[in-house]
Amino acid sequence: MSAKHPGAQELVFLGTGGADCTPRVGCLCEICAEARQKKGRYARNGPSVFFTGADLLFDTPEDVAHSLEREEIHYVSNLVYSHWHPDHTMGRRVLEQLNLNLRKRTKTTTNVWLPSWVRDDFRKKLGLEDHFQFFEKMEIVKIHELAEGEAVKLGDATVKAFRMTQPGLASYLVQHGGKRVVLALDEIKDWNPGGELLAPDVLVLETGWFEHDKQGEQIIPTGHWIRRSEASFEETLDLIQKINPRLAIATHIEELNGRSYADYLELEKKYKKYRLRFAYDGLRVSI
Repeated sequence: MSAKHPGAQELVFLGTGGADCTPRVGCLCEICAEARQKKGRYARNGPSVFFTGADLLFDTPEDVAHSLEREEIHYVSNLVYSHWHPDHTMGRRVLEQLNLNLRKRTKTTTNVWLPSWVRDDFRKKLGLEDHFQFFEKMEIVKIHELAEGEAVKLGDATVKAFRMTQPGLASYLVQHGGKRVVLALDEIKDWNPGGELLAPDVLVLETGWFEHDKQGEQIIPTGHWIRRSEASFEETLDLIQKINPRLAIATHIEELNGRSYADYLELEKKYKKYRLRFAYDGLRVSI
């Protein structure tokens, strides 16, 4: 549970970067240099969010332990995954730090909730299933498999998982106190959300790639595979219009986009009609 706001029901953005964090190791560009100097909202850890009402963590990027520590979150009751990709799963050893303390002879357990189609990939990719089975033998996790649309009560919230268009992807609906939060944390290309996911109070989704940098130069070369398989920022805006949330929050913000925290504040003004905010590490949204 978060020590910053005990008892509060909040969505906490632990990390808002993408496959590459900001600053990116080895990169000396203007954006990374600024992030190294200013830190705070200009730097982005790997993609993860936390729902305080259910002690519920979404995804475990490599640096999730640092993000949890920064936000004073010291216990995770529940963990769900959006998909198997490394930038969302490779920090899974955080479960050892959270739940096993040999010096104090203490042990706690995190419930890991996997939609059936996500778990299918866990059985095939990155040794994920084997590793979580090992954690279960250590008695620091308990694995639960979810069917699509199955409602699970976690703390004071109800959570449902839904398939997305991209193979192995899950979106989530979190309901709490009459409020509805929809999370599509990555891979929203060609996503066609069902009626249960429309008109939420809060929509969280990936930002997508930008056609041009601030200088007007093309970022992704013509014909590159990213253009065919990843959503553009324009496609993200189209989805926001279709889903029609009261508030949209864009995350999974790639260093590749060549924009800083201040630049995204300007974009919020430009796209005000979409009720859009760009997330930053440490952003907290009351639910």
